[in-house]
Amino acid sequence: MIEITSASNNKYKYIKSLAQKKIRQKNGEYTVEGIKSVSDALTAGKKLTGVCVSDKFFENEFFVYPDNVPLYKLPEDIFVKICDTKTPQGIMAVVKTDDMSNAMPKLMESYIYCDCVSDPGNLGTIIRTADAAGFKGVFLSEGCADAYSPKTVRASMGSFFHIDIVTDFSCEKLKACKKQGFSIFAGALDENTVDYRCVDMTVPTIIAVGNEANGVSSEVRELCRCVKIPILGKAESLNVGVAAALLMYELVRQRT
Repeated sequence: MIEITSASNNKYKYIKSLAQKKIRQKNGEYTVEGIKSVSDALTAGKKLTGVCVSDKFFENEFFVYPDNVPLYKLPEDIFVKICDTKTPQGIMAVVKTDDMSNAMPKLMESYIYCDCVSDPGNLGTIIRTADAAGFKGVFLSEGCADAYSPKTVRASMGSFFHIDIVTDFSCEKLKACKKQGFSIFAGALDENTVDYRCVDMTVPTIIAVGNEANGVSSEVRELCRCVKIPILGKAESLNVGVAAALLMYELVRQRT
């Protein structure tokens, strides 16, 4: 166990800097907070490079710390300053980012493509629902909310560690998926849009959902069969997380 007693400590400053996306991307590491998230990361076999705990948390001695992972103990007043949550539980882990840069989908699996989904809460919800619906992975276009931000990880409720998440998945890669044999269905409107319950999702499928304000981009839409979810009231649209859930569970319904 290593004690960090000052905010000027270099390790402390580095861990705190991981709150910034550019630092996470540069170093290939991110942080997760709370007992559940740290436990989920360990259970999923993720590579941890450090565990930080507050003095108060360490005194409880109920958490089983992993072997061969540095443990840092911090005073309460500086521990809270590296946390994103308002009421931190007293434990945080630094986790290595998975290298999914060359990942391509398998025809026997199902996937969801997020086209510039900008809200980390929505993105975390989509990841969580994809995991629940048995999807293999979530593909994120450039311009999506950061998959490794604390808010995204927290909103996924642990599912973040149980499903493939591929960032910077370009439209060219999506085109390659279509050539490979995937049908791509987007929640979007065009002259040929049909009810989402009227398309065949028993075939190899990728579901695409778009940006909260602008929907699916025209470039992505050209690759898709557009489907709509009926809106019976006066709402203009559905939340993207809700729409994604309905589309994913329609696939589940058709396959069970």
